[in-house]
Amino acid sequence: MRINTNVSALRAHGNLTRVNEDVSKSMAKLSSGFRITRAADDAAGLGIANVLRADIRALGQAARNSEQANSVLNIAEGATSTIQKMLERMKELAAQAASDSVDSAGRARITNEYQSLRNEIDRTVATVKFQGNTLLNGAFGATINSSSTALATTTGVYDIKLTGASTGAYTLSSGSSVVTLTNGSVSQTLGVTAATKQTLNFTSLGITIDTTSAVGAATVAGNITVGGGSGTFLVSSSGQYSGNDAISITGSQLNLTSTSLTISTDPTTLANAQTALSQIDVAITNANVAIGVIGALQSRIETATENVRTSIQNFSAAESTIRDLDMAAEMTTFSKNQVLQQAGTAMLAQANAAGQSVLTLLRG
Repeated sequence: MRINTNVSALRAHGNLTRVNEDVSKSMAKLSSGFRITRAADDAAGLGIANVLRADIRALGQAARNSEQANSVLNIAEGATSTIQKMLERMKELAAQAASDSVDSAGRARITNEYQSLRNEIDRTVATVKFQGNTLLNGAFGATINSSSTALATTTGVYDIKLTGASTGAYTLSSGSSVVTLTNGSVSQTLGVTAATKQTLNFTSLGITIDTTSAVGAATVAGNITVGGGSGTFLVSSSGQYSGNDAISITGSQLNLTSTSLTISTDPTTLANAQTALSQIDVAITNANVAIGVIGALQSRIETATENVRTSIQNFSAAESTIRDLDMAAEMTTFSKNQVLQQAGTAMLAQANAAGQSVLTLLRG
């Protein structure tokens, strides 16, 4: 009989220590609801689950992006519908002026309202914005100088309009990837290349710019050719950020300025009223095309949003199978370890008491 080394007690203690650790792990899992509470539980599974969680968060933001995109389009749609109504009233006025039952004084009154509606169309276009981006001036998503209005455009060519310019010939020239505006011996180089954008600024020439826009210059031939603005909405997060993850709209598809609509002729005479009627018909068609573009994009974005939400559900389910705990199975393990813990404690007490039998020998 030995008392210096109680092998039975050491074995009981070792078993009890392992059971206590298992009980502690079960308690951590049961209290958190996770199968993986530390990397050692399942290092590979934790890595996969973390990637899935990041994907879920990105998809959630993509879904919110889609909702915001629809908000943008709803604003554009509402303004386009308002412009459509103004065009309908302008056609009614032009039709009224296109009859000799109206005298010149009547046409003058009709023209006043006609011009007011045209000005209101331009005011609406200039003020309908979302997060600073003007939506209906053909420069969707492009930067517009806050002190000016949008440039009139035809097939992507923007005329430079100047006020307060000194007498003299102004020449535009291009070379070495820059654009230069020259008046006699005074010139200003515009650092505009195909890869950059710059707001036109002619202050060094003593010129006040009348209308200006962020310009991405390609060619110069009296006018500056600019890249059309566009709006891009990220509606997914598969990693193809410049491709299938984004839905874009070209600004030129939503250009409803009076210049773009070509409603320039006032119904001041019978002939002009007839011309105005023809112009209004084209303008109404263009406004309806814009509404169609908006509606089609809304439908597409709604479908994309639904798809993203389905992906979120499936990704969440995949993460759950890795990270989440089967509570019933873990509770079974916990109950078993609790019994073993109690038994181990009792056996350790018995093993510690076994050495006391040596005292009988010592009493002689």
